[in-house]
This record gives sequence, structure tokens and C-alpha cells, in this order.
Amino acid sequence: MRADKTSIGRRVIASLGVVALLASGSFAPVSAEESLGGAGAAQNNQAAAVYFGNVDKTKKGSVTIHKHEHQDGSKPAVVGNHRTGEYTGTPAEGIDGVKFTYFKLGLDLSTQAGWDALQNYGTPPNACTGDDLSAEVKQKFPQATKVGTVTTANGGKADVTGLDVDAYLFCETDAPADVVDRAAPFIVTIPFPDTAENQQNLPTPTNAWLYDVHVFPKNGKTKLGKTVEQQEQHGLSIGSEVRFPVTAQVPRIADGNVFKHFYIVDPMDPRFAQDSLGVESVTLNNLPLTLDTDYKVTVTGSLVTVSFTQSGLTKLKLNPGTEVKAIFKGKLERLDHAGLDAGKIKNRAYVYSDTEPKPGDDNPPAEPPTTPPTTPPLTPPPGPTPPGGTPEVNTFWGDLTLKKVDAGDSDTPLEGAKFKVYPAAIPYPATADQCSKDYGNNSAIKKAGTTGEDLEAISDKDGKVEFKGLFVSDDQNDPKSKEFRCYVVVETEAPAGFVTPQGENAKFAVAVKIGKNAEGSYDLTVKNNKRDTPDLPLTGGQGVALMLIAGGILMIIAVGSGFVFVRRMRG
Repeated sequence: MRADKTSIGRRVIASLGVVALLASGSFAPVSAEESLGGAGAAQNNQAAAVYFGNVDKTKKGSVTIHKHEHQDGSKPAVVGNHRTGEYTGTPAEGIDGVKFTYFKLGLDLSTQAGWDALQNYGTPPNACTGDDLSAEVKQKFPQATKVGTVTTANGGKADVTGLDVDAYLFCETDAPADVVDRAAPFIVTIPFPDTAENQQNLPTPTNAWLYDVHVFPKNGKTKLGKTVEQQEQHGLSIGSEVRFPVTAQVPRIADGNVFKHFYIVDPMDPRFAQDSLGVESVTLNNLPLTLDTDYKVTVTGSLVTVSFTQSGLTKLKLNPGTEVKAIFKGKLERLDHAGLDAGKIKNRAYVYSDTEPKPGDDNPPAEPPTTPPTTPPLTPPPGPTPPGGTPEVNTFWGDLTLKKVDAGDSDTPLEGAKFKVYPAAIPYPATADQCSKDYGNNSAIKKAGTTGEDLEAISDKDGKVEFKGLFVSDDQNDPKSKEFRCYVVVETEAPAGFVTPQGENAKFAVAVKIGKNAEGSYDLTVKNNKRDTPDLPLTGGQGVALMLIAGGILMIIAVGSGFVFVRRMRG
């Protein structure tokens, strides 16, 4: 069987085109996670004509750009069709006023050499400097020339027509002031190979050349992250510090623009003591920034805000794509609060930024505002993460209550018994009933933090012993969202007149669960026996009778012995 040479050549050229386009990030379908969508299905778009065979250098082509806001995650993934411009799913709102500058790279795509120049090429994020190409791109494509600019309108669309057969580099070079993140530079070839390799979940490809292409450029969105540090580092009792690291990828902004402001805001849970709220540190690209020089911290009620100064804003612009991290902190003072689930502490931070054009001046405002434009809710609302918001983080706590009673009568409470609590050697067995009273080499839990006085609880007049809050788990560190944690309670002193248990008898395994015990409900009941006493004199009863009988017997023996002795003497 003879292979068709024309068919093979067509596949080779198409494959090279796909490699170049995908490697450069020039075309991407829209997804809810990382891409931009459109302002609604392009119902009036006409499907582009398709062509087979060799690349036709005499044809003219076009590129239609679709520019839109980020998907908020509340809708299914959205995919754009590069042949028709239509969408699967409902995209976000289109953005008008976004300017793209585009350049012809000067490649002859009717030759293999033209496609080879694109193969395995990754478009650098700084491919453009202002309205010009970077030195790196000019070196790679010395024949490249600027063609023009185009600005989105009518729902985020922009049409570029009359394009020669070539490869074109598009850079987003300007946008409205409230759009701070930029689409990554991308390359589009005219013609575009409509092959299965480039389908990316789109309808069945034509395996043809498209000279009129729709693109949905990926957005250089700021990636936000949030977690919670392992609580063992800071203490397991209520009153210990809880730390929430928040990260944000610094967006790349256009040359000639400066950051107008940049805030990282954390509305801390109202169950944190307000006088304990603050920020442990702020870093940029893992290097520490300086408080009051690069950033300021303000605390208003439970709202903690990091606002960057002129110095800090300048450093942000000079470090696009790097990570800025702020570690928020606070001390938990109670488990319950009206309208909130006891022991479940939710947290979400927000990042707000804006830019402004300052041609010829790279200096941000001398006195940037310290108050963010929007006040986020103190309690994260249900539903998907809102724009500018980090993922929600949860940390879980529970109380521990014991009942101290007289062993002689379990209904009689005992006051004054003292207890300490230790982390179990195995904190998370498979089930709560597998908790052991072995605490290994662990020290007693402290009143707050990891140093200082041991946490101690004393039974009240009702026999109640309460440890008001102990850490259970969180949803960031393993084992994530565990519903219980094992602790060991040790009785250190019994009430007056009762026996203080020793050794293993003084230890009690308990599983602390998320939330608070209901009134009158206890995790454990501990009994105490009364102490032994010295023998006391007896003044009546059977004891006296026995003593009288014994005394009588002794007297009889003594009298009998006396008679025997007298008779022997006479004899």
C-alpha cells in the first residue's frame, strides 16, 4: 500500500503549527479555572471557511480577539471555538477598552523553515516592552515588524483583518484602570491548523487550514493562595496564636503604568481577641519587606489590612510574576459566637490592586491610601470564591469537659480536683475509641503557646472540669478536617480526703471533638476513693464482747497456772 505524499506533508505542516502554537500559549480554550471567556455565545459569527492542501501565500487572514473577565467558578467550564467564535457554556462579561499591539514575525509559512522557527518556542511573558518588542524577541525574530494596535469594544471583541500569511505576536499593552492583570503574550499563525492535536475539547476538527481565527487569550491573572500553619508550632490550647499565610502572584502591569494601590486584607473571625490581631511578616519573592517602609498594617475591629507604600509598590512592579506573602495572626479566645458554628473557624483573605497611567514617571503615589476600596465580610459567605478572594481555610477546635465524683456515690460531685492535659503520642488513630493514654515524651499543654505555665483545670462545686478549647484539626494539613484528636488527661491532685491516683491510674484517654459539649454532657467521668485512716479506739459492740471473752480466758489460764505452782511448792 502506497502512502499519499501530499497527505503526509499536510500532516507534518499541521503538526509543526500545533507545536508552535501550543508551546507559545498562543491559543487556549476558556476554562473556569485559568482562562478568559466571552461576553456570551457569538451567535451571529459565521464559521470560517476551511482550506485543504498547501498553504496559500496569496490569501489574507484575520484574527478576532475575545477578551473577558475571569470566571468566578460558579459556572461550568467555558470553551471557545477557534473556528466559529462560539462558546460551550456561559462566559463572563466582556471587557472593553483593552488594547493589543501586534507584530508580524516575518516567517514564510509556506516553507518548513518557517514552521521550524516556531517549533518548541515558548513566548516569554515580557515579549513586549511598551509598544515595542523586547530585545529577546527581536533577536529570535530579526525580521519582526510592528503592524498596529487594536482595542476591544462591544463586549470585549476586537477584529484584525487583512493579515498576510505569517505568524503574529500579540501583546496586551493597555487596559482600563480597574484591570490590573494582563493577558500573556501569544502567537497566532495565519493559517491556523484545525487539527485534532489542537482541538482541546472543541468540536470535531476539520483537519484543514483556517485563515480566519478566533482566539481567547489566557489571562495573566493573579493567583491567590491561603493556608494555615501547623498549630503544633504555636500551641494546642485556646489562647495560642493561629497564623494564616496569604500569597498573591504579583500581576504584570504595562509599561507607563504604576500601581495605584495594592492591599492584602484579612477579615479575621470575631472569635479572635482583637488586641492580638496583626501581621507576623510580609515577604516578596521570599525576601523580607520592611514594616512602615514598604508596607503598613492597620487593624480596624477584626479587619487586618496590609497596604503597600510607594516603596513597596515600586518593588511590586519590578518583580512581576513573583509571590508576595503576608502572614496574618491572632489568638483565639472562645469557640462560640452568635450565628457561627462552634469550634469551626473560617478564614478568607482578599487582594485589591489598581493601576494608573503615568507616562515617563515610574513612581507610584507618594502617599497611597491605606483603606481598601471594598470592605469584605468578616465571615466568608457560602459558595464559590469571589473575585479577589483566596480559597477558604478552616481550623477546627473543641472543648473537653470531665465530671469528678465520689466513688462511693456517683451522684455526688467533688470540688477541688486538679487536672492537666497532654497531647497523645498517637493523636489521630483510625477511630476515636482507639485513643490511648500514652502521651510518650510530650509535655503538658501550656496555658497559651508552647512555653510558660502548664494548662490546669480544677473541678468546681458541681464537679465540672473544663478545658475551654483544644485544637482538633484543619483543612490544610494532614490529616485534613479530622473530626477528633486524642489527648491524655492526668489527675495531679485529688480533693482533700480523697486518694490521688498514681501512675497509669492517673491517666485517662479522651477524644476531643469539634465544637462544644452540650450543657450537662461530659467526655469523661472520673471517680475518687476516700483515703484510709489509722485504727481508732472501739467503745462498744462486738469488739468489746470479744475483748471481754479473751480477757476471761486469760484470767482462767492465769488462775489455773497459780494453783499448779502452789501445789508443786507444797509437795
